[in-house]
Amino acid sequence: MDDSAALVQALLAFVWTPALVLAGALDWACHRHERIELNAGLSESLLHLLMLAELGTALLAALFLQPTAGLFVLIALALLLHEATYALDLRVALARRRIPAIEQWVHGFQHVLPWAGLAGLMALSPGQAQALLGLAGEAPDWSLRLKATPPHPVYTAATLTAALLLNGLPFLHEAWRSLRARQRGVST
Repeated sequence: MDDSAALVQALLAFVWTPALVLAGALDWACHRHERIELNAGLSESLLHLLMLAELGTALLAALFLQPTAGLFVLIALALLLHEATYALDLRVALARRRIPAIEQWVHGFQHVLPWAGLAGLMALSPGQAQALLGLAGEAPDWSLRLKATPPHPVYTAATLTAALLLNGLPFLHEAWRSLRARQRGVST
């Protein structure tokens, strides 16, 4: 691996991934502060879980699958679904609550980081990226297969644990709070 590829890989692993997880945690903290369970409620919270699943699919695929044209398309589709879900989320949220400046700022990171990650993955496999765009002599590989060399188990465990503790469980708790508020009749 040349120096550029090693740098991109290190940035993806130790800057990009933690930044994406941190952005999710900050977004949850904004929702908690705004007490969305009392205004936008369960409908917005369920959209948050859907967006988490969409980004989680992309992150897991990037972590465990070989960088092929097929992987790039899979991730791009997950990110496009995330964008469409976010547009719906905004409609729901703006109709029922204010979105403070700090939350809007966090959302900016949540939009750019996934696309930057895809660009980084494509930079690590330029032949397949160029093939996908019709710019290379090699044919696009549409397969989805596990990496020959998986990520280090400690890194994998740390990343998945951080995502679960800082994103998965908090957003599930948000949905639970929203469901409870709806059952008590204090939200929609």
